[in-house]
Amino acid sequence: MSAALLEVQGIGKSYDGVPAVSDISFSVTPGETLAVIGPNGAGKSTMFGVVAGEHRASAGTIRFRGEYVTNWRASRLARAGLSRTFQVARFFPSRTVEENIALALAAKDGWYNRLFDSFDRSVRRRRDDLDSAMERLRLTAVARRAAADLPQGDRKRLELAMAIAQDPVLLLLDEPTAGMSNEDCDITVDLIHEIKRQDADLAIVMTGHDMHVLLAVATRVLLMAEGRTVLDGDPETVRSSPQARQLYLGEDV
Repeated sequence: MSAALLEVQGIGKSYDGVPAVSDISFSVTPGETLAVIGPNGAGKSTMFGVVAGEHRASAGTIRFRGEYVTNWRASRLARAGLSRTFQVARFFPSRTVEENIALALAAKDGWYNRLFDSFDRSVRRRRDDLDSAMERLRLTAVARRAAADLPQGDRKRLELAMAIAQDPVLLLLDEPTAGMSNEDCDITVDLIHEIKRQDADLAIVMTGHDMHVLLAVATRVLLMAEGRTVLDGDPETVRSSPQARQLYLGEDV
């Protein structure tokens, strides 16, 4: 079995003394796809924010690639190989698809501040990487469109392209199909499978409410409720569990 790429031990996060996440522990190995599920308010996005360095943990430790990274900032984690997307896609609305991906590359390289001053030169520096990211996420046809003008499916794919362009070893996807049509959800599932085929060692941790999407890509499922881990196992075991059906699907058991 591969050594853990990410190790989360006893993570807690409180706001004004009120716990949002309590004693969460799990690990992720290279190539694994972990789906984190749970009802609204379970603490999934808070946990994501702590792991990604956007929120400081109130308790516990995080190790990434063998290093303690509990207090690392998101920018430092990104340079170390951790990229993430958000439930509501984040990008520069007035910039084109191509420019947004170039900004993601700039953040990875540490030359972000120079990008706006000399954009053409910066794009030429990473032309191959830009073209590859757009092709992989099926965005080449809209490369010169402003991000604000994109439909929801393309907006979410743009954010995923920005994350993939940073060449991560661990990808955190927070609600990657939120607001998408069924057709766009199916396209996104296909894209995730394609990304994994191209990089078998890439680890993914993702949240979502669409069980069709999550079970189509997950190799393991973690069920959270009220800020705690309830179940952790293979997709079929979690899906058939009475606790999962009651907490996640709202069924009487």
